[in-house]
Amino acid sequence: MAFDLDMTLVDSRPVSQRALERLVAEHDYDLDIGSLMARYGLPLSQWLPAGSDHALFRSLQAEDTSGAESMPGAPAAVAAVRRLGGRVVVVTAAPGEIAVEMLRALGIVVDGVRADVWAAGKVEPLREEKCWAFVGDHADDMSAARQAGAIAIGVATGMSPPIGADVEFEDLNAFAVAFEPAEWSRSITSR
Repeated sequence: MAFDLDMTLVDSRPVSQRALERLVAEHDYDLDIGSLMARYGLPLSQWLPAGSDHALFRSLQAEDTSGAESMPGAPAAVAAVRRLGGRVVVVTAAPGEIAVEMLRALGIVVDGVRADVWAAGKVEPLREEKCWAFVGDHADDMSAARQAGAIAIGVATGMSPPIGADVEFEDLNAFAVAFEPAEWSRSITSR
């Protein structure tokens, strides 16, 4: 089973906001941090203003991932999958180093991280990892799951609704409670 990272397993907003603040304070960028944070969750190329140094932003993020927080129910969701003998893979637009560091800081142990992929770019990693379901917070995650032949599980924890979900939960707490073997077996066989 696969999970998206940002706003699904991990609230990475504090890490990104700190990187933006450093761009302004240390590198003389003129950024409206409030407006940017209100649109959080888009790929970097669509989120940072044109002309921004993406490599610098990523390096500032990587320097301090300690501000990351677990999304509600993230540890319980991972534990629920493991209880049933499942593998947990993260498929994310974040760079691998940053994803791994945030997960490590939060004590969330996964079996693999497939990084630097967004929207349809997540389809191939989901197929290669043989993921039967993908949990995400965005409509593009739901589309990627469906294209990969996986169950699209949405959580309403991101900045946009997970339109197109086969199943939707308020957060990962609700996912963990609902993740019972009999229920999921019925879901898989009825597809």
